[in-house]
Amino acid sequence: MLGFVAVLLLTCLARGWCEKCNDLDGFWYNQIGSEIFLRHSSDGKLIGEYRSAVERFEHPDGKKHSTISGAAPYNSPGATFSFAVVQSSGSSTQVWTGQCLVCEDGKEKLLTSWLKLPEVKARDDTSQTTLIGQDSFTRSEQRSESTAMDNKIPYIPSFNSLNLGFLHTNITSGKPCDITGTWYNELGSEVILNQYANGVIVGEYRTAVERKKGSAGESHSKVYGISTPGNPNSTFAIMVVWRGGASVTGWVGQCHICGENKTEIIETTWLLRSKLEKCGDNWKSTMYGENSFTREEQKEGPRKHLGTHTPDRDGEDADHSGETNSINE
Repeated sequence: MLGFVAVLLLTCLARGWCEKCNDLDGFWYNQIGSEIFLRHSSDGKLIGEYRSAVERFEHPDGKKHSTISGAAPYNSPGATFSFAVVQSSGSSTQVWTGQCLVCEDGKEKLLTSWLKLPEVKARDDTSQTTLIGQDSFTRSEQRSESTAMDNKIPYIPSFNSLNLGFLHTNITSGKPCDITGTWYNELGSEVILNQYANGVIVGEYRTAVERKKGSAGESHSKVYGISTPGNPNSTFAIMVVWRGGASVTGWVGQCHICGENKTEIIETTWLLRSKLEKCGDNWKSTMYGENSFTREEQKEGPRKHLGTHTPDRDGEDADHSGETNSINE
């Protein structure tokens, strides 16, 4: 542990910055004793490990944990971020959206909201079973009775071998509810997903709606996510960081095959977090909503094959009644 801290300190000094919330590397602990270890890379990816309070108590050697995948702008203090874990081979997935802020006590805090989706058998059960809550993570333990962790830095799988840039082709297996491919939601947004053999999801998102003209950015956005490969009915999560961390959306979802036509539908719930200036405003940071994605277009919107990447901005910038709860800031 001392060696790891020394490396972080030397890195900080070498780069000429030690600003709090500049990067999210290291260990963090929430109010109930759960622990996360994050590695924050310069290309904006988060990888790491999550250990619940129960796992820390029952498995103090650290062998019981879940892998974290996420996205966070690097060298951007106060930017929003998101990360997710898949638990028990896809039986549930949890996604957090958050922001690192320095609060009144002078300490860094990851203020987060989360959604947890257990695997369900029927499409209509998704919204009824999704759990929602908040976590506040700090660099130091918040519960005195928490298990003292070992001195070993967790092994984190490398993403370097993956092409995490924009997608040029869709890879599909042809199996029902394989999430690889192109999907469209009820608002006209398009998402292109690629699921890799290690469970990593990457892709592109083209939103059809925005709260204010220009708030979706000038092009499409990268998608990162995590899943359980080989299990078409398991839960998964995807994340999009908008405009360099001004806001972030995290979805948890599950694919279902519905009706006589065997239609594939991804039912999701999402959290949209907007960037704040102070910790006291955390209560108004987050919006909640639901999206249904299908292989067939449900409404017109920006499309990769048409070379359109942002919402239609012709005419007046209007509030599209009913859509404001399902869009990025």
